[in-house]
Amino acid sequence: MDVLVIVINRLLLGFGHLALFLVAAPLLQGFIKKSKAFWQMRQGPSIFQPYRDIRKLMSKEELISEHASWIFLLVPRLVLVSTLMAGLVIPSPWGWAPMSGWGDLFLFGTSLGLARLFLTLSGLEGAGTFGGMGSSRELFLGLLTEPALLLGLIVLAFITGSTSLQGIVTGLGNVSPIYIPRLLVLVTLGMVSIAEMGRIPVDNPDTHLELTMIHEGMLLEYSGPSLALLNFAEQVKQLLLLVLLAQIVWPSGLITVSAGLGGILWGFCFTGVKVVALGFFFATVESLFVKRRLFLLPNYLATSTASALLALISLWIIRGQI
Repeated sequence: MDVLVIVINRLLLGFGHLALFLVAAPLLQGFIKKSKAFWQMRQGPSIFQPYRDIRKLMSKEELISEHASWIFLLVPRLVLVSTLMAGLVIPSPWGWAPMSGWGDLFLFGTSLGLARLFLTLSGLEGAGTFGGMGSSRELFLGLLTEPALLLGLIVLAFITGSTSLQGIVTGLGNVSPIYIPRLLVLVTLGMVSIAEMGRIPVDNPDTHLELTMIHEGMLLEYSGPSLALLNFAEQVKQLLLLVLLAQIVWPSGLITVSAGLGGILWGFCFTGVKVVALGFFFATVESLFVKRRLFLLPNYLATSTASALLALISLWIIRGQI
């Protein structure tokens, strides 16, 4: 009976974990748009506008290309499920993850890679020029960003002695904030997050210009509920990356039920403030810089990979071994 109670409690906590990300993802998107509007000296949409957009798209009719197969309609569901799978290993505001275990940092990278694979397939399904162009560009970026992301997380695993993201976040609480390998990994993950979220200087999420769009090019054939699911999955992915980055910048630590309601609320508010600060930071970066040309992006992403390699080398020099 005790085992059954533990299983039920973990299931309920897992559903609550995912529900928190699902509810907060559009709110973060609305806040980032509002922050960009602030720097552009305009009022901008309400921070609740992404919720309204999703509701409007869910009620619209869905148009499907005559060239598309069954994969076209299945991809939005698979992308959302893959993104939620990545969310199961991201530590919550209380430092806990439902699927915390050995090697879950690789599960995180694999889930994001799987979502990218499905999305690039959908770009080809419509048999349109822009969809194929967006898919090829997305794979090009994925080839450069995924090694840097995984290498950065592996360096953190060496620093903390854990390949679990929950263990990494907990272990970083005992590591100096100015520890050189940690700072270099932070630079790596910050640059990779910009690319993964499809934001300036890598991509512009607010444009549909044929010669510049990457992520948006794969969504041109979608409409109605499928488009709503894809946009929602992108918002959830954005929140996951910022939560992970926030926990690495300033770990919240593992807060248990024994800490009481005050401790749980403190962990929630503390992580929320960190995520909001990062969202405002990326909105500021997006307002200060312009999108780089596609053929200059390898230089930008090579910098993130070089930073991860420097983190690994510096860790070896400081410790004498890895």
